[in-house]
Amino acid sequence: MNEEGSPAGFPSFRFSARDFDSYAVISPRKFDSQNMKNFTFLLVAFLGLSSASQAQRITDVHTFAQTPQDLSAAEAEAMRGTGESALEVAQRGGGTILFYEDFANGFEGNNGIGAWTAEDTGEGMIWQAVDAAGNGYYADGSASGVQPPAGEFSTNIGAINSTTADNGWMVFDCDYFNTPISEGYENTEGWITSPSLDFTEVGSVVITWEQYFRYCCYPYAPIYLEVSNDGGATWTTFDAHGSFIESANTASANVLTTSVDISCVAANSADVQVRFSYLQAPETGDAYSHYYWGIDDVTISENPVSNDLAAVQVTNGDVYNVFEYRVTPLEQAIPEADGGLLAGLLYRNVGNANQDETTVTIEVLDEGGNVLSTTVEELGTVNSFANAVTCPANPQDTVYVATGWTPTETGNYILQATIASANEDENPDDNVISKVIVYTDDEYGHDDEGDLNVEFTPRDSDIEGLFNPAGYGNYFHMHNAGSMAYGVTVRFGPNCGGGDLEFETRLYTFDGAVGLTDSPFETTYWAYDDAWTPGSAETSEFVYLPFEDPIELTNEDFYFAGVINEFESEAQLTVLGNADSDTDNSTGDYGQTGAGDFVWFTSQTATPAIRLILSERVGIDEIANYNGIELHQNVPNPANGTTTVRFEMLQARNVTVEMRDLQGRLIQSVQRGQLSAGTHQVELNVADLQSGIYTYTLVADGMRLTKKMMVK
Repeated sequence: MNEEGSPAGFPSFRFSARDFDSYAVISPRKFDSQNMKNFTFLLVAFLGLSSASQAQRITDVHTFAQTPQDLSAAEAEAMRGTGESALEVAQRGGGTILFYEDFANGFEGNNGIGAWTAEDTGEGMIWQAVDAAGNGYYADGSASGVQPPAGEFSTNIGAINSTTADNGWMVFDCDYFNTPISEGYENTEGWITSPSLDFTEVGSVVITWEQYFRYCCYPYAPIYLEVSNDGGATWTTFDAHGSFIESANTASANVLTTSVDISCVAANSADVQVRFSYLQAPETGDAYSHYYWGIDDVTISENPVSNDLAAVQVTNGDVYNVFEYRVTPLEQAIPEADGGLLAGLLYRNVGNANQDETTVTIEVLDEGGNVLSTTVEELGTVNSFANAVTCPANPQDTVYVATGWTPTETGNYILQATIASANEDENPDDNVISKVIVYTDDEYGHDDEGDLNVEFTPRDSDIEGLFNPAGYGNYFHMHNAGSMAYGVTVRFGPNCGGGDLEFETRLYTFDGAVGLTDSPFETTYWAYDDAWTPGSAETSEFVYLPFEDPIELTNEDFYFAGVINEFESEAQLTVLGNADSDTDNSTGDYGQTGAGDFVWFTSQTATPAIRLILSERVGIDEIANYNGIELHQNVPNPANGTTTVRFEMLQARNVTVEMRDLQGRLIQSVQRGQLSAGTHQVELNVADLQSGIYTYTLVADGMRLTKKMMVK
């Protein structure tokens, strides 16, 4: 990847002809998440797809290198938590433990087989064994003189919170190696390698360990697990970041228990070695120099379960090529003619046997549990990790299913996926997964307002008493043409404001040729009102911030909506959001590059609570509501044949209901004359209209209230 975010070639792609055929030909599409970002470029190159901007959207997340940042005490405390120990995870189901290492003897090993060897680009001065007192020692036995991680940017984090941290652990402390940064720094690599292990009689091999890490300066994680079955002559590389959603300068949980099935390399092999490798990520090349990677409690075990399919994640949309949404306006619901709601299921075969005649069932339910739609997709045989067609085996595969279902009214719905096979599943509890999706009159959003558990905040400025520039936002796309953006809603954080704070709301039209930061945008300026600051996340409410003028949206562009403060300020701009949620690369954070510039970084771990609003909420509606008039959404919507418009008035008024197309041409006018106070309704005939978006307007004594409707 070059600095402009475009592909610099296609090295080291991990895919097979089967994967290519399945993605390019089969619909619904099926592909593994590990390779999707690289594969998108491959599709563009080989097929000449018109969706090059979609591929560019993915690569834009890597346009700039970030700069190392101090880890705040608050961040450090937030990352300290409790996790399942490696031993507990490995022993589920009674699997035999084949190897265990707690590093109580440092590099010499405490496993009963042999020592670990260490190599690094710092001539042996990066990997350290940490003893029971917290002191670090290099592989040659010399003391580092510090308690790792000890770099100038990571000392707040403290020791790993592993099961046996009190008797020793290992750390790749590249931050300390590059301290002080004022004297220069270098990109680093290194690995620690286990003794040779004999798995001749073992048909499945799973390695589990406890870790914590932070890295800089690109989103792709530089940490890997490598496995050899020929005495170290060749190595197969597995990602080692586990469930951590990749993002530079973000600390993982402490501790993060990670498990990888390495059967495709290690099963039935007599000379197996594993090594934990910190490497320059191939997606970006040389770019990684700072922070730490702590490792402890390495357990290798058998998988005793034969039949176990697991549903990992269900998505409302294509998380690899576009985005998914928790909240969708009805006018952007996918019409039945285009396949209706597109559901994705990430799944894996957790057992040690192939699963035959596998099916995925996608259901849409209403809030009462009534099934509104059912779609079944045949997957055929799902191989075990040991029998994977490619190695390293994909952590999970993905199937997309066009359900044909389109909502007819606003409300909450349940999207549910079930995976099953002809084999009797030994752990059926993880075969079903569901999520709540919401259809609204005008809100478009990725966040879950019921789980606001993180506050986006700016860094302290080098100028004492001030905060750095900051910004937060989300990507959006329009499946249907004809929508207008009227503003955004934002849930500001409890620490927002507290002084003079000027900021902007922006809507970017993404230009892949220049990247997000330099893409064109419309902006509206604001002076922050401390009345918007909530007492807590639980008491926060969305604040509506209208654009200066409505903005026409197309279904050919990607958009990015956010709030931004481009200058140092005495008050901080903060926004609430959802931690560990950005699985579709839809979020952005405005931060500082290694060169000192402030730019947008996407591919974050958390999702800010910022929504795009596709109807007018201020002005006419406010005046009308003040005068006691309320216009409701038409039912049904989308409409077919006829649709009913309901409205309420607190006093008698002369009423007309108008219907227009998006060019403002009058389609229909229903004059009702003088109506009394109360609730009334008007039926509109749409039988002869083409499918698309229209507006209807209630004109009451000259006051006008307008809403949008869909015709199918």
